[in-house]
Amino acid sequence: MLAFVTVGSTKFDALIATAFTPQVLNSFRRKGYTEIVVQCGKSVFELSDVISEGGVLNLSREGVDMEVYKYKPSLEEDYRRADLVVSHAGSGTILEVLRMGKPMIVAPNTTLLDNHQAELASALDSMGYLKSTAAENLADAIDHFEPSEMKPFPPHDPSRFARIDVPNTDHQLSYFYHHVGIMAPRALETAKVEGDPQTYEDHNVHAVYDEIAAHFSSTRYKPWPVIANFISSLETGWVGLDSGTGNGKYLPLPLDRPGHIWTIGLDRSRNLLEIARTAGSTGIIREVVWGNVLDNPWRPGIFDYAISIATIHHLATHERRRSAVKRLIQAVSPHHGRALVYVWAIEQDELSKRKVVSEDETPSSTGKDVIVPWVLSKDLQVASKPSGSPPPNKGEPQVYRRYYHMFAKGELRSLVEEAASELGLRLGPRSGGEGQSLKGLEIVQDGWERSNYYVEIRLWQT
Repeated sequence: MLAFVTVGSTKFDALIATAFTPQVLNSFRRKGYTEIVVQCGKSVFELSDVISEGGVLNLSREGVDMEVYKYKPSLEEDYRRADLVVSHAGSGTILEVLRMGKPMIVAPNTTLLDNHQAELASALDSMGYLKSTAAENLADAIDHFEPSEMKPFPPHDPSRFARIDVPNTDHQLSYFYHHVGIMAPRALETAKVEGDPQTYEDHNVHAVYDEIAAHFSSTRYKPWPVIANFISSLETGWVGLDSGTGNGKYLPLPLDRPGHIWTIGLDRSRNLLEIARTAGSTGIIREVVWGNVLDNPWRPGIFDYAISIATIHHLATHERRRSAVKRLIQAVSPHHGRALVYVWAIEQDELSKRKVVSEDETPSSTGKDVIVPWVLSKDLQVASKPSGSPPPNKGEPQVYRRYYHMFAKGELRSLVEEAASELGLRLGPRSGGEGQSLKGLEIVQDGWERSNYYVEIRLWQT
């Protein structure tokens, strides 16, 4: 039989290190699991330095054949192959695995702040759907785990729960919210933008990310599928821009064609750029630039493609957000340039811990300005400080307040259309007769994915 050990998009050193111990491997073997697949992410353990980005390490220990890798675009195939899944206690992973009818042991990652993993795992354990354990007790949990004793997970039935107007919304977690009383999403505070918007952003965006850079980066390293697919579709030899690159997690992509394209990262946070310079595990130094997404330092049309992921929603006015989209359009080739923009949505899915609009509030067609907190424990405050910085004051966990503009349905598409019109571009697919000289912008796709809106565009010229 095959067991699959996964940390998903998290970093969980304790779980991965434990999975390689003789005690755990012998427990797997005693229960009949002679093949173990381990998805380790960026977890630090004895073999982390020898596993390349996109590579697979095969080995044998304690009579168990092991396959180890960091990431794949999708873990669904490994879930389906597995006779047992051992995982962190993230809600998304739990729901996906239980819906497949797979036996599951989960270990809450206690190093993460405000993630409710222990609460969720304990509730589902008490309901008989899975086994919850501490990472250090994994061997004992495997020895005493009987899949036949687990209750079948109830099938997804959206009609039982209140819906929101978003496609593919996951309503199963509502069952836990209302019937178990756990993980209720927290209402976000409304933001009031006053004074100079640049000064407001400096205080409520840029200063925050420089403070939390290391911790923020540790939670942001799994590429989102639509973005990974967009980058994979780009032509070999193209050069592009990641406007608001953060920790640079998209700079090494595509993993299956390393070096076939080259992405330059731009960001306002110097501390995040220091991390982005070495994004990936190949030792390659990335090209990164310190600057503002509203700046226009490039020659017009110099890039073949551009991405802006979870960045424009940090700009405090509609005019500034529109200007950022214009800068993207101006940066890519008018003949073949492609771009992809992602922003957070008012319409959060049921896995989100955030509640943007209250029950008695009418959603606005122009979005909503909110404050999203970022919590650092005392230990994480030390880890997040750049080298040479004074140590933080000891005491309660520190809460940083980040400004976000949560986009309404259709708002991002309208923003792109406004930007294109101001630049004199014709909206729609390539058109025009013989001898006509036209420039245009086509919206290739726009949609909603897991609490985000996105728009993909392509420029054309005749």
